[in-house]
Amino acid sequence: MQAEQVIYEQSAETAILSCLFHGAVEDQKEIISTIREDHFFVHEHKIIFNSVLRTIGRGIHADYINIKNELEGNKQLEEVGGDDVLTEIASFCPNAHNWKRYYPKLEEARYRRSLEYLASDMICKARDRDLKLEELKNWSETSVMKADYMIDNTDQLSIKGVVERALDNIESTMRGEPKIGIRTGLVPVDDLLMFGMRGGDMVVLAARPAVGKTSAAMQIAEHVALDLKKRVLMFSLEMTSVALMERMIRSRARVRAADILAQSITPYQKQSLGKAYEEVRDSNILCDDTSGKSMGYIKSIARRAHQKEPIDLIIIDYLQLLKGDSKRAKDNRVNEVEEISGGIKELAKTLKVPVLVLAQLNRDPEKRGGRPSLSDLKGSGAIEQDADMVMILHCDEEDAKSHTQIPTVEFIVAKHREGPTGIAPMSFNKAVTRFEIASNNGWGNQD
Repeated sequence: MQAEQVIYEQSAETAILSCLFHGAVEDQKEIISTIREDHFFVHEHKIIFNSVLRTIGRGIHADYINIKNELEGNKQLEEVGGDDVLTEIASFCPNAHNWKRYYPKLEEARYRRSLEYLASDMICKARDRDLKLEELKNWSETSVMKADYMIDNTDQLSIKGVVERALDNIESTMRGEPKIGIRTGLVPVDDLLMFGMRGGDMVVLAARPAVGKTSAAMQIAEHVALDLKKRVLMFSLEMTSVALMERMIRSRARVRAADILAQSITPYQKQSLGKAYEEVRDSNILCDDTSGKSMGYIKSIARRAHQKEPIDLIIIDYLQLLKGDSKRAKDNRVNEVEEISGGIKELAKTLKVPVLVLAQLNRDPEKRGGRPSLSDLKGSGAIEQDADMVMILHCDEEDAKSHTQIPTVEFIVAKHREGPTGIAPMSFNKAVTRFEIASNNGWGNQD
């Protein structure tokens, strides 16, 4: 790119350097803690700024004389224009405290420049026929996010506002009014989770096949969207959106699929189905049933949906069906699961939304008998490390073999950063794919 085509603020660059020349040691340290080399576009200014950094790094005051000596010692004085240029810079702004007046212009130019470079890269990428469309989409999404992060947001790093919010949470809890996140609607489980699923939480719901994890996720989605009137985004990599909504309508109406197949629906059941249909239709549920997609795709869709209207809960069914984006992930399944798990946690933190992700367990619990544990999560220990909560569904082997329509399923809260672990037994009404409070509801904490 030609210099005249690039956005930059030469006077602001000169002024900042002049402020550095005249500033006391503490002033200089404050300036260089904010200003970086890429704030400068003019090549000579970059050289002078780096000489300032080297001088301060050696514990020497970076005034005009010492900077000149530093440049001469590195044979760079003539490269920046000689003593005349240094003198001109030094006389430009003799008051070091004025640097904050010029900094916003410098920051804006830096950001606009980054967008120029990004636009140029996008043109090159768009014309690269060797790039697959999915790779191009993921690259563009990530690149735009990186450009956003280049905006100076150092005020957000201040601990004062964070401490105030933390104290507010503590005082609210002491008053008996704790700040609660999203409730699952499964009462015994909510009693264990205490503060609910809060923004930034990665919540894992794991089980072996056919134990009921998709049914549990659907019931949670139903509660959040229909009862709490919140917005839910679901990614179903296994079932179609139509099948999921059909299940939700039947479950909400508490009508058995067998009765519908047998065409033996009563007028009351028909009325219940109609009411459930209207509730689901008018709810804020979004569902993407695209299979075989990568973590980059999930992030992209979630961010766009959240920008349009804030999402309150994201559900992914399920983790092991996702694909990684990087070459490292494609070379090794453990690396791929690590990348996916880390991506889910990153998504939760970035959007400040709880993400409920379903996961498979390996076969070890079946081999050894007894309850499954965190080590039985299939694929990688990274899932356990990244998750804020891990719930494992477990059905007693004898209960499962009996083919009873209402087995007892334990919700084992195996990891919980904010509270106790424990077991919440619930009855699973298979006929209507719905969890209900067990008749033996003596759940309790393990901690």
